[in-house]
Amino acid sequence: MIHLTRYLLKHYIRSQKYVAPVIFYIIAMLLIYSYKPNPVADSNSVTAMLLFFGAAWLGLTVMNTEPAGQYQLLVLHAGSKRKVVFAQLICALIMQFGLTAITVLYPVVTGMFGRLPSAGEWIMAWAGHLALSLLGLGLSVFFQKSYISMLSRSMPPFIVVMLLSFVQGSLSGRLPESIQWVVKILPPAFYLVREMMLFEESKLGTVVLTTVWAILYAIVLLIIHIWLSGRRDLRS
Repeated sequence: MIHLTRYLLKHYIRSQKYVAPVIFYIIAMLLIYSYKPNPVADSNSVTAMLLFFGAAWLGLTVMNTEPAGQYQLLVLHAGSKRKVVFAQLICALIMQFGLTAITVLYPVVTGMFGRLPSAGEWIMAWAGHLALSLLGLGLSVFFQKSYISMLSRSMPPFIVVMLLSFVQGSLSGRLPESIQWVVKILPPAFYLVREMMLFEESKLGTVVLTTVWAILYAIVLLIIHIWLSGRRDLRS
C-alpha cells in the first residue's frame, strides 16, 4: 500500500493537475490576507470555506489522474480496486493537509492577525480546515469520471452540490414543509463555517458537535465510495 500510494502521488505531481486548484486557492487566500490586521475567527472561517471548494477540486483531479488503461493495470498489480481507491484517497489527503498547514500557519507566521490566536482558536482553525477539506474530498469522489464519464456532465451537479452546502440556512426558510428533508441531508459545510465565524460566542459543545458531524459525514461518503469501488467496474 505504501509503494502504491507513493507511486500515485509521484504520478499525480508529475501530471501537474494539482496546479490549477492549488494556485487558485493560494491566490484567493493571499487576497484575503492582503491587508492587516485581520480578525482571527472571521479570517479562519473564510479560508475554511475556500478550502472546502479547493479541496473538492483537488480531490477531483486526484481521482481523474489515471487513464482507464493505466488504472486497470494498477488494479491488477494491487490485486484489488479498493486498494487503488484507498491509495488515491491517501494521496488526496496528503495534498489537502499541505494546503491546510499553509492556510493555518501563514497568517500566524507573517503576523497577519491583529493578535496571536488563543489555544481554542488555534485548535478550531486546524479542526475546521481539516474537517472541511475532508468533506470536500468526500463529495468530490462521486463526481469523478468513474461515476460520470464526461466532465461536462459531472461539473454542473458538482458545483450545484457545493454551493447548496453553503445556503442551507436560507433554504430551510424557503422550502415547502414536504421537502425540508433536503436541507437535512446536505453536507454541513455551512454550519461548520458559521460556528468558526462565531467561535468567540459559540458554546464549545456546539463547535465540537458541528466539527464531528462534518467529519462523520465525510467519512460515511468515503466509506460508501470505497465499498462501491469493489462492487462495480468503476472504469467501465
